[in-house]
Amino acid sequence: MSDELKEEGLALFRSGQHEEALAKFEAAARSYAESENVAGEGEMFNNIGVLQRVLRNWDAAEKAFEQAIALFTTAGDEGRKGQALGNLGDLYAFRGQPEAAARYYSDGAEMLAKAGDHARQAQLLRALSLLRLRQRRIVESLGLMRLSLETRPTLNPLQKLFLSLINFALRLAGGA
Repeated sequence: MSDELKEEGLALFRSGQHEEALAKFEAAARSYAESENVAGEGEMFNNIGVLQRVLRNWDAAEKAFEQAIALFTTAGDEGRKGQALGNLGDLYAFRGQPEAAARYYSDGAEMLAKAGDHARQAQLLRALSLLRLRQRRIVESLGLMRLSLETRPTLNPLQKLFLSLINFALRLAGGA
């Protein structure tokens, strides 16, 4: 039952029916809780947080992400905890709270590194880099972008070129 509700919620979300998707995810969270599937319940709260963020219900999104993080901590699921921390970072970035966003991006990247999810770790490092770029913290942004690229399992030729350019710029700035 829980998985069916989750899949229905995902389909509704993909089709832009956000309120309906939210109701399905809430029902799935209750169902996972009843079956004592802590990780499944955490996943639903993470999905609820994403939907609440899309709907601009900032406080509800924050509470949902915090609940997801607590559940993933209980479940010992560092990978999904890292994702939820990153989502909370996105929320704070949307709300114009860059230092809180940076803290959650950094914590999320650390959790994803521990879980061995280097692709998602690279995404959070990139988000942190872009955040620092918007703050005009250029050298820090370049260092984070370099780390993001170096974290990726593979790089395409354009990414390799970009990494070379970043390394060159950092050498010029004295931050290599």
